[in-house]
Amino acid sequence: MYKDMGIRRGELCKLIIGDYNQNDHTLLIRESKFHKSRLIPLSHDGWKELESYLKIRSRYRLPTTAEQPLIWNRSHRKGSEKGFYTGTGFWTTFNYLFRITNIKTANGHLPRLHDLRHTFAVHALLRWYSDGIDAQAKLPYLSIYMGHVSVVSTQYYLRFIEEVVDSASERFAKHYSSIVTGKRGAI
Repeated sequence: MYKDMGIRRGELCKLIIGDYNQNDHTLLIRESKFHKSRLIPLSHDGWKELESYLKIRSRYRLPTTAEQPLIWNRSHRKGSEKGFYTGTGFWTTFNYLFRITNIKTANGHLPRLHDLRHTFAVHALLRWYSDGIDAQAKLPYLSIYMGHVSVVSTQYYLRFIEEVVDSASERFAKHYSSIVTGKRGAI
């Protein structure tokens, strides 16, 4: 689910159960980076997964009141808020999972948690290109969804990506190849 939301690790660690609205399947991200709050819609798969997780939590009699951490940690350290993951603790858990499942990046390294946020942004762009949607017009929405202060911050995630370049080239060729090749009827 985390990879499908594009939220920051710290935002995920601070979520409480009450931040999830079961009626409209949204998450309230409170006072995150730059002291901004935002409401993000979850994908169908995302909210189904979250509701399944909450049912399992209830079945095992783990804390489920609205003020409890959404991602609950029973082995908290002294000084941390009960049940909340720290950013480091969350990273340690994911790093362990990546190692034991042998998940690696293309260059053979363990992924960083931030790589999931990057993947979210890239997949949104690729989905728009494949659906024929004007990705440039959608960037402000992605920027708001990810909690950025401007589109420029979002563009950081979308540097030269081969699949995006290929898709953009195909779209350009489809619409403007007659102008470049000088076919009949070109302007």
